[in-house]
Amino acid sequence: MHSIYRLIAILFVLSLLALPLTGCDSDSGMILVVKVDTPKDGSTVNTPTVTVSGRVAGTESKGAKVSINNIDAPVTDRKYSANVTLNEGKNVINVVAKSGQAAPIETVTVTYKK
Repeated sequence: MHSIYRLIAILFVLSLLALPLTGCDSDSGMILVVKVDTPKDGSTVNTPTVTVSGRVAGTESKGAKVSINNIDAPVTDRKYSANVTLNEGKNVINVVAKSGQAAPIETVTVTYKK
C-alpha cells in the first residue's frame, strides 16, 4: 500500500514539472483579458501626450474592441495603440476591452509635469 502512495506522489510531481512544457498560459484560459504595456502605472512624463499600448488575450480576444478613456483604439493582431492627451498633474487612463459580455478594465495613472 505504501508503494501506491509513493507512485501517486511521483506522478503528481512529474505532472507539475511537465506543466510549463505544455504551453499553458494563464491568460489563454480567460474569456477576455486586457493588458497595458505602456505607459507604466505611476510613471511621470514631460510631454502632453503619451502613447498607450498593450494587448488583449483570452478566448474572446480575436474580435475584441478596445477603448482608451472612452475613445476607440485600433486593434491589430490582438495589440492596440493610441495617443492620449494629458492634463498637467495626475491622469487616470482607463483601457476597456469588450467582446460579447466580457468588458475587463485596466487602469494606469500617469503624471504629466511640464
